[in-house]
Amino acid sequence: MASGESQQAQQNWRYCGGQVKLWREEAGISRQALAEEAGYDYEYVKSMECGRRRPTLRLLQVADQMCGARGKLVAAHEYLKPERFLSYAEDYVRYESEAISVGSYQPLHIPGLLQTEETVRALLNAYLPPLDDETMEERVAGRLGRQVLLDKRTRADR
Repeated sequence: MASGESQQAQQNWRYCGGQVKLWREEAGISRQALAEEAGYDYEYVKSMECGRRRPTLRLLQVADQMCGARGKLVAAHEYLKPERFLSYAEDYVRYESEAISVGSYQPLHIPGLLQTEETVRALLNAYLPPLDDETMEERVAGRLGRQVLLDKRTRADR
């Protein structure tokens, strides 16, 4: 898991992945069969079952159907939603939203408030391991959503 991800999210990943594995084994389905049906690599499914990667909605849907879980695995998706900001940035974002003014000098980096969607995507695409589509969209929305602060009138503007 990427550094900075919350402990709660990691526990949720591990628990949900463990449930997929238990249901799969109970149904007598191999990890390879689940991977092929879901369109994933064997190691990718193993990482999700072990809690190293966030189980995707696609995996939950396929596992639910193959194992006859009747919606019990898909229901876990609500607890696996990606966080909008990494845990180490949450305080910064909160302080930033309460600030009267923000000053920054970054000659080699465009500050987050001024980044275009294309810049945000390019920076987030550099993560290793790569972010899944749902996490990418949540993080892009979070970064771009902060830009409403640029239109906010403060006491310093008056």
